[in-house]
Amino acid sequence: MCPSSARPGTRKRSLGGYAKNFLFANGLAIPAVGGAAAQVAAGIASRAAKQDRLRGEAEGLAQRISSTTLTMGVKVGEGGKLFGSITTKEIAEALDRRGISVEKHQVMLDEPLKQLGSYKVQIKVAAHLVAEVTVVVEPKG
Repeated sequence: MCPSSARPGTRKRSLGGYAKNFLFANGLAIPAVGGAAAQVAAGIASRAAKQDRLRGEAEGLAQRISSTTLTMGVKVGEGGKLFGSITTKEIAEALDRRGISVEKHQVMLDEPLKQLGSYKVQIKVAAHLVAEVTVVVEPKG
């Protein structure tokens, strides 16, 4: 019995065809020739540098948001009830007027503000970072 055919009917497979026809063709691997390893290492380093830069920008934005107080003047009825309410859209627009650009879906507000007072509202700056802005709702006039 031949050592390469331990089981009858089996034959050795060539993995070169799998690499060339599937892995390389679909961009899942690259041939290790020339400077491919150095190119991959450089790509990893540039992505890490970009992530660090974005993290720094997000932390700076979070610090600006945390040091901001928004004063919203609204019409008030009897008992301090507001005519209408303060929503995520209005908070995002007020921050935008201050030069802090956020989308309304980043403002984490369970329900609109309907009473006078001071509120801490969370703003999701990045996946790992949440900042709080102080929103003061006072009567207009």
